[in-house]
Amino acid sequence: MVTLAKKPQLLFFLTVTTGFGTADAKVHNLVLTHEEETYDDQVEEAHRQADAIDGAAVHCLIAGDRSAAYAAARTGQDFDTLLDQWLEQEARAGRA
Repeated sequence: MVTLAKKPQLLFFLTVTTGFGTADAKVHNLVLTHEEETYDDQVEEAHRQADAIDGAAVHCLIAGDRSAAYAAARTGQDFDTLLDQWLEQEARAGRA
């Protein structure tokens, strides 16, 4: 059977959030991570932003799209399970 349906792809995000995983969570910034060369710069910038916001922290998220990442920042997420799935995806694509 041939199909054009694609398996959903997981994406890696960085977020600056207060109240992560709580009903009062606020997402101050959400960034889709880019190539390895710029990842460290993105992490440093996220930490600078978090340092400027009282009670903010930087979190890594894995989600299928930006809206799912916002939802995960507000409700929390099973990061270890999604990380395993993301690593498998990257290995299949030859990026890990």
